[in-house]
Amino acid sequence: MTASPLRILAIANQKGGVGKTTTAINLATALAAVGEQVLLIDLDPQGNASTGLGIRAADRGVTTYDVLGGDYRLEAAVTDTDIPGLALAPAGVDLACAEVELIDADRRHYRLADAIDEYRQSAGGDPVSYVLIDCPPSLSLLTVNALAAANAVIIPLQCEFFALKA
Repeated sequence: MTASPLRILAIANQKGGVGKTTTAINLATALAAVGEQVLLIDLDPQGNASTGLGIRAADRGVTTYDVLGGDYRLEAAVTDTDIPGLALAPAGVDLACAEVELIDADRRHYRLADAIDEYRQSAGGDPVSYVLIDCPPSLSLLTVNALAAANAVIIPLQCEFFALKA
């Protein structure tokens, strides 16, 4: 029996408060609970997925900001959580600076895709079966990076006009 291919899912909506982070944490936890190996990438400068998984801001050494900036490889940011089978690449407020700092960078739209590819290659295959990317509430360079890296997109939506419009 062959292993399933890596699934990379971006959880995105440019409107805030629609449940992106809640969806990311709960889906990642559910997948880990049924035996999948999951990496949750926190790509929101608010860092709520990191906080929600119990990683205090003071304990976030290497973050997704460092990875997108090219200072560190993704595996340096990956940290275990208290949930077996669920790892996290945390984010912090410094990630907000990435928008400006990457504006003239080579492959600025593909920084996350390149980091995930490098992560897979250094592991000699797929170290996880799912990568979930929690996006910020905007259609920004961070979200574009997530969309460029993803195989599919989950768009959480509240049943109200402004969420649907976003």
